[in-house]
Amino acid sequence: MSYGTLEKVIRLASEYETVWFIWHGGEPLMMPLKFYKNAIGLQEKYFGKDSHRVSNTIQTNGTLITKRFMNFCREKKINVGVSSEGPCNSLRSSNIRLDMMKKGGHMFSVNASVCKQSTKDQMTIYEHFVSNGIALSLSPVILSGSAEADMIPDADGYADASIEVFEKWLYDKDAEVPLMPHLQYIMSALGKPSQTDCAHSSCLTKWMSVYPNGDIYPCGKGCPQSFRLCSINEIEDLSDAFSSDAMKEILIQSIERREKCMSECSVFEYCGGGCSIDALADGSMNENGGNSCRIFKKIFMHILKTTEIILNERPDLSVYNKFVREAVIGRLVNPNIINI
Repeated sequence: MSYGTLEKVIRLASEYETVWFIWHGGEPLMMPLKFYKNAIGLQEKYFGKDSHRVSNTIQTNGTLITKRFMNFCREKKINVGVSSEGPCNSLRSSNIRLDMMKKGGHMFSVNASVCKQSTKDQMTIYEHFVSNGIALSLSPVILSGSAEADMIPDADGYADASIEVFEKWLYDKDAEVPLMPHLQYIMSALGKPSQTDCAHSSCLTKWMSVYPNGDIYPCGKGCPQSFRLCSINEIEDLSDAFSSDAMKEILIQSIERREKCMSECSVFEYCGGGCSIDALADGSMNENGGNSCRIFKKIFMHILKTTEIILNERPDLSVYNKFVREAVIGRLVNPNIINI
C-alpha cells in the first residue's frame, strides 16, 4: 500500500467516532516496520496522539516477528494476534517466535484455524496453549480465500470436539487464560441476547477491508471480485462505499437470509443471522443452515444450557474456572450489567 493510499484511508476514517484498524493479509509483517511507524504517525496526526478513538491489531502467522517489532507494539499499544495451531502447526518458526514473545513478557493471543485434518486435535491445541498461559480462540476453516474444499471440517465433528474443549476449560480451576469464542457465548447467555464473535453477528456497513491498491471490500475475509465496492481513490467519504450497487446486492441477499433465520431459528437473537461471507462460503448468501450456522447453533445451545443450569441450580461455583465464576457472580449481583 502506498503512503498516499494509507494516508487517505486514515484521514477518512478519522471522521468516525471510534475506529479499529486490523492489519492482516496475506502476511502483514512482510511490510517493514517503517510502514507501521508511518501508519501510527498518520493516526496521531488525524486522531490525535494517545487518542482513545483509535485502536490497532496486527494478525500475523508469527514467522517474521522480532523483539524490535514487539517492543514497538508494546510502546504504541498495538494488539498482536498470532495465527497458530501450536503442535499441529507446520510453521516451526512460528512456534519459536511464540516462545520468544512469551519469555519476553509480551501480550498477545492466538487464533487457531481448525481444518478437517485437525478437527480432533482441538484438545491438543487447547492444552498446549493453556499450559503456556496463552489466550486462545478456536475457529473453523471456511471455504474462502486460499482454503480448499478438502480443508473444511465436518460441522458436527468440529462442534463436538469444541464442546469437549469447553467442558475441559469450564472445570479447569487453574485456567489463567480465556477460551474464545466460548467465553463470549457464556457472556451472551448470561446477559441480554447479543451477537458475539465475527462469524455470528451482523456487521455489514460496520467494517470494510481496504486492499493494498485501494480497492474496498465489505469484509476482510476472502471476497469474490463481484463484491468490490469501489476504490478509496474514488470517494471522499467512507460511507459512499456502502452506496455502491455491489453493496446493495449484498444487503438484499443478507436481509433475505436473516428474515428466514428470524422466523425459523431459536438462536437468531444471539447471532443476527450470522456472517454473510460465511453463508456465501457455505453455498449461498441468502440461505441459512450451512456449516457456520450448524457449528454455532450446536456449541451455543450446549453453552446456553450449561449456563441455565448454573443460574437455576446454583451449584458450588468453586468447581468452575475464574472467568466463569466472575461472569456468573456479576450476573447474580447485577442482572443488567452483563452484556457485550
